[in-house]
Amino acid sequence: MKSLKSLLLVIGIIFTSCIGPQGLEGLPGRDGLDGIDGTNGEESFVFEYEFSFTATDYSVLLNLPTDFTMLDSDVILVYLLWEIKDDIEIWRALPQTLYFEDGLLHYNYDFTKFDANIFLDGTVNLDGLGAAYTDNWVARIVVVPGQFASGRTAIDLLDYNQVREYYDLSPSKLATAEYATRPN
Repeated sequence: MKSLKSLLLVIGIIFTSCIGPQGLEGLPGRDGLDGIDGTNGEESFVFEYEFSFTATDYSVLLNLPTDFTMLDSDVILVYLLWEIKDDIEIWRALPQTLYFEDGLLHYNYDFTKFDANIFLDGTVNLDGLGAAYTDNWVARIVVVPGQFASGRTAIDLLDYNQVREYYDLSPSKLATAEYATRPN
């Protein structure tokens, strides 16, 4: 028991003797090397596409621009221009489901780091859909960096305007064409 007390006393003396006044500041170090310039801090990107769904597969492969590199950790969000009311664009996040008397229609997507595939699926007869459901769509693909996608954010990812504002996706980066009005 005495040896345990002696050991604790020695350890206590060693730790307390290490504490003392701070010494003088050392000499300044060398500056680091300059890194590669970034793109003004942009981390999220948006790309806009116009397309129509056609038989037989009712899918559209939208390639990301060749001068853009998506990281493996990044994710893609897809929004369709659903309608325009009082000159205000209304965007809906995919997937979207429409209900008909004879079944369901799903607008959905999947993606790789090179493209996004937007497709129609459901229990309705896709060949019987009118042009209002298949033609003249506008999609915005938002590439979200992995560090944002995996964490919780205070934004609703289903709301395109909140996503655009949060990631500072200025409208000047987008095409400004006149869009066809979608029927309800």
